[in-house]
Amino acid sequence: MAVKRLLLVLPALFMSSALAAQEQPTPAPADLAALLREAEANSPTLRAAAARLEAARRIPSQVETPPDPEASVSYVNDGLSRFTLGESEFSSLSLTWTQDLPYPGKLGRSGAVAAAGVEIAAKALERIRLEVLSAVKIAYGELYRLDQTETILEETRSVLESLAQSARLRYEVGQGSQESVLKAQTEILRLEVDTARVAEDRRITEARVNAGVGRPVDVTVGRASLLPEGTLPAGPGDLAEMAAGASPEVGGLMAAVGRSEASLQLARLELKPDLVWSASYQNRGGLDPMVTGMFGLRLPVHRARKQAQAVSQAEAELAAARADLSDLQLRTRASVRELVARVGRADRLIVLISQGVIPNATSALESARASYGTGRVGFLDTLNDLTVLYNARLDLVSQESDRIQALAALEPLLGRELVTSSGGPGGEGEKDATDH
Repeated sequence: MAVKRLLLVLPALFMSSALAAQEQPTPAPADLAALLREAEANSPTLRAAAARLEAARRIPSQVETPPDPEASVSYVNDGLSRFTLGESEFSSLSLTWTQDLPYPGKLGRSGAVAAAGVEIAAKALERIRLEVLSAVKIAYGELYRLDQTETILEETRSVLESLAQSARLRYEVGQGSQESVLKAQTEILRLEVDTARVAEDRRITEARVNAGVGRPVDVTVGRASLLPEGTLPAGPGDLAEMAAGASPEVGGLMAAVGRSEASLQLARLELKPDLVWSASYQNRGGLDPMVTGMFGLRLPVHRARKQAQAVSQAEAELAAARADLSDLQLRTRASVRELVARVGRADRLIVLISQGVIPNATSALESARASYGTGRVGFLDTLNDLTVLYNARLDLVSQESDRIQALAALEPLLGRELVTSSGGPGGEGEKDATDH
């Protein structure tokens, strides 16, 4: 009786799931090339980095320009009882012009510091662009894995329901066992659990894709049925060294070292006195006018507490920047080797699974189903062959996805795109998902 109740409930459960799926409109297939274009156009992170670069470009001309002059007007009167301009030789109306002159080289060093800041902002924009595109590709790769997993689940469930029907018929005529029927229904329920888990993971990944391209997270993303192409341009050692010099993040720290070096030179120049000059014209009414000129120095009288401390600070910051650069280069080399190893492992496993495991498992399952129909093989043996094929197909799409995700993760480290996607669905640079 328990088996009959279960057989009545399960079709209703599957039918309700199918009807719910049919009520949802089917979105267009996900187009990785379009998603990447959308990310470049709409990503708030990219816009912020571009704005910071534009702001940094405005700084060099400011710091390289001499200080603004000071113009002043003053009046000197002889006595308090009345205006004496033109009557007393001590009364005058003066116009004074004062100009500070930084010590030679200070303005140029300030410009060098600001120029290094521009290079840092430019490298940051390049790094963020690659990271945004990499994140979209990684999320797309996960979306591909989940969508292919859903297809495999549906196809496996179809085969399993056929086996369950055969087991039920054999049980009804006394040629099979109740255990086989229950086992088949249990496996079907397990597939339903896996399907629900995949659906929830897809919603999470869908939100990541939407966030990456700068749109609301609840927008529906179509099925990812196309896998982008991607290859390694060199071996692990060459790629690691390439990343140590070409990574935008490494380039940013190299620029930071350059800025620290320029800041140190500027701090040492601050030990030198600045110059100042002024000129004044004095109108004395009917008396002859007078002119004065002045040349002076701004002396670093607090040198030990001010300028010398700034030099020590700049030296320490330069040492820190160089250490940060060395640390980042070491970590970048290690990360590149790890990701390259992931790509190589995926390549080997894809060949083994697609050319060996899956064909053999498919043949074994077909043979087992034919033998089960004639009673030469037991149900559990047939179910085991189906499970082997199911797991192999899942492993294949997982390795395909992991390979693309590893290549995409390499892009910000190498400063170049490795995963290519051009055009729309079916365009050059992408390939159809294989029939796993």
